[in-house]
This record gives sequence, C-alpha cells and structure tokens, in this order.
Amino acid sequence: MTAPAQATVQQGFPCDVGLQKISNNETSTINVSATCATARTVGVRISAGDTELANAEIDVKAGVQRTFSITVPKVERVCATLETDGESLAVCSG
Repeated sequence: MTAPAQATVQQGFPCDVGLQKISNNETSTINVSATCATARTVGVRISAGDTELANAEIDVKAGVQRTFSITVPKVERVCATLETDGESLAVCSG
C-alpha cells in the first residue's frame, strides 16, 4: 500500500474541502470531504484524466464534515470538482 495523497483547500469556496487518495497495487480509494458554515448541497465530480469516475450531490449540514468515497481500479492522479451556489473548486491529488 502506498502512502495516502492528500490535498486540502478553500480559496474563496464557501466550504473547506479535502481530497485523499489511498492506493494499493490494484485499487484506489478516493475520499472527498466538505465542511460548510451553513447547510448546503454540494455537487461532487471525481475524474481521472478525461474519465469521470463519479458524479454526485451531497447534503452538508452546517459545521459537520461530510465525506463522499469511491473505490476504483488504481489511478495515479485524481481530481475532484465541487460546486455549490454558483461557486466551483477543483482540487487534485497525486
């Protein structure tokens, strides 16, 4: 198992966002988390290169971290795009 790759950013996005990718020889588990000051619905799109791996909406309660996770065949690099209230943020992890 390789060490998890992690990224945490906010950059004007109304929620704190985290991305973690944990891989072994065969699979990668991708965890995308969001914590927002107010309750909101956040769209989450996860991709590897030009391939979309997941597209979902998560309901985030005020001040409570919500995590969306998927496990896929091993990928080297993954990106997540989060959207809420007309704002979007992309974060990538090795």
